Amino acid sequence: MAVIKKNICHCGLTGKDYRSCCGLYHTGARVTDRSPLEVLMSRYSAFCESNGEYLLKTWHPDFRPDTTAKKFSREIKNGGKWIRLKVNGVLVNPKRTEAMIRYELSYRDASGVVRSTCVSNFVFEDGRWFYTDEAENTDMNALPPELDSADTVRAELDLIAG
Repeated sequence: MAVIKKNICHCGLTGKDYRSCCGLYHTGARVTDRSPLEVLMSRYSAFCESNGEYLLKTWHPDFRPDTTAKKFSREIKNGGKWIRLKVNGVLVNPKRTEAMIRYELSYRDASGVVRSTCVSNFVFEDGRWFYTDEAENTDMNALPPELDSADTVRAELDLIAG
């Protein structure tokens, strides 16, 4: 008897299949109104799907690059294969208007597997969370403890699940 492998979403955070997880954001069935983690996970999956349109839509207009969705999608597709997302921690301000997320990415390009630790900034505006930019000159040893806490990730996943 053949074993059917479940199509787990690229983000790997919910255990759901792509259509029931990040695919809902990509089709517009869900919006990023609950947590900045929704933006991170759905953007990661959009990179995996070479979905430049979604990436530009979830990028805050003040920080969005000047490119077309078609051109951006082509650049992503030619840039390599996304392998893994691991979220280390989430820090949201008390008013839930700004956030930072620390995470690790792995992808394969022509030079081999590349691993990167990132800290990204997010803002809540007009009823939705948006990605703004990467935190510059981040000393990974001086980050708030929330950015290295599985509990903060679980709390945001619980918010998303509603």
